Amino acid sequence: MDIFKTKLIAYTIAFGLLISGCIGVGLYYFFPTLINWDWYVGIALFFLIFEVGIMLFVNNASEKKDKKQMVNIYMLTKVVKILAALVVIGIFAFYDKENLKGFVAVFILLYLLYLVAETSLFVKIEKHIKEKKSKDE
Repeated sequence: MDIFKTKLIAYTIAFGLLISGCIGVGLYYFFPTLINWDWYVGIALFFLIFEVGIMLFVNNASEKKDKKQMVNIYMLTKVVKILAALVVIGIFAFYDKENLKGFVAVFILLYLLYLVAETSLFVKIEKHIKEKKSKDE
């Protein structure tokens, strides 16, 4: 495994744990009855695992694709992520309609924060691609 891929995974995991922990602490102190904590851990793990998978997929695709195809890869990951999020929300709605508002609020909050992190990591991948191309030329 190359160093860039290792750093990418480390950044993703570190950001995920930091954000999930901070949001969890905030919810615990300010809104302790908003969400079931078992589901909160599930949401955090969903995003953490999903983001690591997205970063690995995009990094592998960046080695094989050109710039125009990378835009399609980025958009594909966004569509897959939103569809997976809708499936998770649908599953939760099926099992627990009483706590749906709290679940969706926390889910959207984490979704948006992970979206910011994902975008910044995509920028890092683009910079890495440009550096790699300039070294090759």
